[in-house]
Amino acid sequence: MISLVIVLICLTALAVFSYFYLEPILRKKIHTLIIDGSDSLYQYKLGKLQADFLGGDVEVENLEVYVDSNRYQLLKAQQTLPNMTLKLKLAKGHIKGVGLMALIFGKRIKVEEILSKDANIVLSRHFRETTSGAKQPLPLWRSMKPAIQSISVDRLKLDGVKMLFNNSDTSESVKLQFDRFDAVFDDIRIDSAAAFDTSRISFVKSVFLKFHDLKFRSSDSTYKLKAEWITYSSETRTIEVDSFKLQPTLDKETFYQQTGLRKSLYYFEFEKVRLVNAPLEKYLHQNIVEADSIIIYKPDLKIYMDKGMDRNFSDKSGSYPHQKLAKSKLSILIKNILLQKTAFVYTEKNGGTGMEGNIVINDLDLHIKNITNIREDILKDGICTASANGRILGNSPIQTNFKFYLDSSLGRFDVSGVVGKITAAQLNPIAVSLANIQLPSLTINKIDFSLRVDEYTAWSNVDMLYNDLSIALRKTDVSTGTVSTRKFLTNAINHHMIYPHNPYNGATRTAREVRFMRLTTQSFFGVIWKALFAGMQAIMMRSGNLGTI
Repeated sequence: MISLVIVLICLTALAVFSYFYLEPILRKKIHTLIIDGSDSLYQYKLGKLQADFLGGDVEVENLEVYVDSNRYQLLKAQQTLPNMTLKLKLAKGHIKGVGLMALIFGKRIKVEEILSKDANIVLSRHFRETTSGAKQPLPLWRSMKPAIQSISVDRLKLDGVKMLFNNSDTSESVKLQFDRFDAVFDDIRIDSAAAFDTSRISFVKSVFLKFHDLKFRSSDSTYKLKAEWITYSSETRTIEVDSFKLQPTLDKETFYQQTGLRKSLYYFEFEKVRLVNAPLEKYLHQNIVEADSIIIYKPDLKIYMDKGMDRNFSDKSGSYPHQKLAKSKLSILIKNILLQKTAFVYTEKNGGTGMEGNIVINDLDLHIKNITNIREDILKDGICTASANGRILGNSPIQTNFKFYLDSSLGRFDVSGVVGKITAAQLNPIAVSLANIQLPSLTINKIDFSLRVDEYTAWSNVDMLYNDLSIALRKTDVSTGTVSTRKFLTNAINHHMIYPHNPYNGATRTAREVRFMRLTTQSFFGVIWKALFAGMQAIMMRSGNLGTI
């Protein structure tokens, strides 16, 4: 009985100790970590906190962490705002294996495992331009002292958490919503030694992230994006995305009814993309997107254009790919991008006939090298290259090479390529639908071309060998829909305006330095096609000038 009474007294004393002494200590440490550790950027609300002294376990309920708006504006003005802020609503969390003696007597927080299954997290990313005179924020490990000397957590596990990520402080805000987020953080150390450990992401030795059911809408709600799974492993430095799909939020008819302009609609999906050697910590803390390789498996790209709409006279100056790269707020260094077995379809609707024509490229393999906008890397290698091989209009081989001059103030780039044999049967579905022109006969044996392009002008060199070119101009009766041939114009063109063959009468015609002046409303691919066609037209037309257009 005496022993039982002693045990009961000890248990009662422990309970009293936990309630009146231990739990206030824990609450005070949480306050220090959140308030002092963030330079008062965050405020918090904490509901229930229950500690088990014997087991070293702590349960937390209804913890809410949020940004203090006044402090936010002050740190923003001082340019000491962190790259990322968060909002947290935790309904219930479980902390296992708390080293209570180290906490009470050594001011050190040691935890075996933290678990959470019921939480909502909102991450906001801020693009902060650093200057030489800007005040540097106090490191977390230093701001905790002297109340907390160090923090060590063996494992932090998040299971089924909901998360929202957005870019704030920008005119085009990006919001990514994940219905499920799982994560495992191993070996967390917050102290001076871990702060200078380059093998860690912030203070974490190993990170594994898994996102499910990504949902995204563009800032103007024109497009929606979905992805089934996104995973990241810090040990292998790989990011993988499965079942990606990007498409307009509206169907074609509704979109063009609302816009009334000739604007392209994009549909893009792929089975999987893999980023190799992609250090996530550089993106989070330095605004750097870096990877050795990005490999996209079986991408499917479709572009649709309705030419029946009013012309879109928006200025496309400075919109070449490498010009957009230079304007990015992110620092980008990607050594290789590979697209394997790409399917590409461009569909255009004729405004007069209402018919649609398709340009199809299959089995396209694309390899892009040296994608960067970092000045130091451009000084070492200022050329981004791209090479592509595939089949166009069925079985005709096509091969192209691009050179983008990253240091060019005028957006200079070069294109060269070879297109294999193409017949009238392959071209007629496009010619009839888009131009109401029929080709009774034509065999293009080979097109070999090179283009030199800048912001305002393009120069083309074209070699094109072909046989039996003939053209039939068609007209459509608006009231009956009957199609007939414009005989007079057709005969005039075939007999007096075009060369039916090349070589012709023993002479091979080539186009050299044919100049094409770009309209500022023309897109990247539009300029390439117009410049190439200018060279082809110089060869085919009897009045064609082989030196300039």
